[in-house]
Amino acid sequence: MLERLLDLPGMELGLDAYLDDFESRFWRVAESWKLERQQTFREPEVPSWVAMAEGDWATALRLAEEMRPSIKGLQQRLDEHGITQHRVRIVEWPLSPYLWWELHVLRIRAEEGERIRVLDTAAVRPLEKARELPEVLVLGDRVGYVIRYDGTGVLDGARKVTDAQTIAACREEMAALHRQGEDLLSFFPREVAPLPPPVV
Repeated sequence: MLERLLDLPGMELGLDAYLDDFESRFWRVAESWKLERQQTFREPEVPSWVAMAEGDWATALRLAEEMRPSIKGLQQRLDEHGITQHRVRIVEWPLSPYLWWELHVLRIRAEEGERIRVLDTAAVRPLEKARELPEVLVLGDRVGYVIRYDGTGVLDGARKVTDAQTIAACREEMAALHRQGEDLLSFFPREVAPLPPPVV
């Protein structure tokens, strides 16, 4: 089902409409599931990403660690609402500069309570007969978003899906991938921490 999402009916949302729709629904669900497949994005609104893009790795990691209080505060709010966040991060080798950076940020998220697991691209190739899996976010059993990015990798909006059977099937597939993956907190110190920063 995940591979077929782009071929199924949905409502196209621009960036502001997507963010508003997400915010209006997120705090009313018990869980979220996120699949990250692409290996490179751009996040120019994030100072740590900007430092990474400029090749200033020491500053990028310092600024990432400075994000911890806000990440911790969000996690505390999630816990108070009884919301569990699950994330499946597909990893391709060698790591792109973006992914090397993002895994450092995700490690902080995992340490604060987000349930993040990592899968090699080989694990999803059987699901990618026609194309790579899209970036997908499912909120409970109510709504799913196929997240859209522009040609440079900047968040651009989403396709909103509300068919209950489609959402259930996507959630089941994402949960299966999550079970198959390795916990980021065991993966990171072995596979990422020893690596030098890549060349941007």
